[in-house]
Amino acid sequence: MKKYLLLFTAAIMAAGCTKLPHVTFNGKVSGLHNGVFLVTDSAGLSLAGQNITDGTIKVDTVLENQGYCTLTINKNGTRDFPVEVYLQAGQYTVEADAAHLDRYPRITSSSPIQTELTAYYMLQDEMGLKRFKNPMSQLSANDGDIDKLKLDVFKAFIAKYPNSVAAAHLMADVNYGNDIEAYNKIFNKLSQVAKNSSIGKGIGKRLGLMMKLLPGAEAPDITGTTPDGKKFDRTKLDKKVYVVDFWKAGNQVSRMNHQEMVNGIIGHVDSRKVGFISISLDNKRDWWTKAITEDHLSWPQYADLKGNESANAEAWAITKIPTYYILDGKWRVIERDVTMSRLEFTINDYLAHH
Repeated sequence: MKKYLLLFTAAIMAAGCTKLPHVTFNGKVSGLHNGVFLVTDSAGLSLAGQNITDGTIKVDTVLENQGYCTLTINKNGTRDFPVEVYLQAGQYTVEADAAHLDRYPRITSSSPIQTELTAYYMLQDEMGLKRFKNPMSQLSANDGDIDKLKLDVFKAFIAKYPNSVAAAHLMADVNYGNDIEAYNKIFNKLSQVAKNSSIGKGIGKRLGLMMKLLPGAEAPDITGTTPDGKKFDRTKLDKKVYVVDFWKAGNQVSRMNHQEMVNGIIGHVDSRKVGFISISLDNKRDWWTKAITEDHLSWPQYADLKGNESANAEAWAITKIPTYYILDGKWRVIERDVTMSRLEFTINDYLAHH
C-alpha cells in the first residue's frame, strides 16, 4: 500500500511540475516612446500587454489555447490599427515602425500559419501602396477597388503558397461574391487541408450555390407564402424585369430602402414592364406583417418565417441584408447583389437593350 501511495504522490508532483505552454513576444517599434502593445483573443479578452516607452517589446505569457487573435500596437492618442495573428506556443519577433502602424508588422515565428498571415497581409500592404499610392487614398477608395485589390492579393498569395493552411480562413474574410468565378477558380486550387476545414467546406458549399446564380442562370423558386397563404408561382410572371428584395423587419437599411422604392424607384420605372417581389428573412409573423403595412409595400411579399435558417437564404446565397437581385421575365438572373444606388439604372439599362 505504501508503494502505491508513493507512486500516487510522485504522479501528483510530476503533474504539478508540468510546464504550461508559453508565447513570448520580442521586438522593436522604431520611433515609439509612448504606446501600448496588446494581444487579445477572439472574444476580445486581453492575453498579453505592455506599455512601450523605448520602442522595445518584451512580453511572455501562458497560452491556454492556440488560435487566431488580434494584435495592436498603439501610439497613445492615435487611431488603433489591429491586425490578425495566429498564436501557438513559441517565440514571436515583432518589427514595426511608429510612423506606419497602419501597416502589418513583420512578425516571424515557428508557426506555419503565422508565417502565412505575415506573408498575406504584408503583400496586401505592398500591393495596396502601389495601387493607391498612400494610405489615405486607400481609405477613401470605393468598395469595388478594394475588392479588386483583395482578389489580386489572393491570387498572388496562392501562387506563392499553393498549400496554404490558412487560405480558407483568409478567404472567408473577402467579398468573393463580387467575382464568383475568379474566387471559385482560386478555391479549387487550395490544398485539400484548406478545402476540408470547417471554414473551407462552408466556402465550397456557398461558392457552389453562387456559381448557380451567375447572370443567365435560372433563379430558385421562393419558399414560403404571402401573408394570406399564397405560394409563389412563376407561371404567373408577366413582367420583363423583376427586382427581388431580401429584407428583415428589424433591419433599418431595408426599411429605409423600402421608402426609396415606394417614393422613388417605382415612379421612375415602367410599371408595365417592371415588377417587385420581396422575401423576408423574419421569423416572427407579426413583425413581418406590421413592417409590410408600415412601409406601404404593395407588391408580393413572401416568407417561410425561419429567419436566418430560411431555405430562401441558402438557395439564393444570402449573407447580408438587404440584398437585391434583378431577374428577367423568365426568372433568370440578370445581376445579383445590386446596390440600392444602382438599382434604378440597372433596370432601365436592361430595358433599353432588351
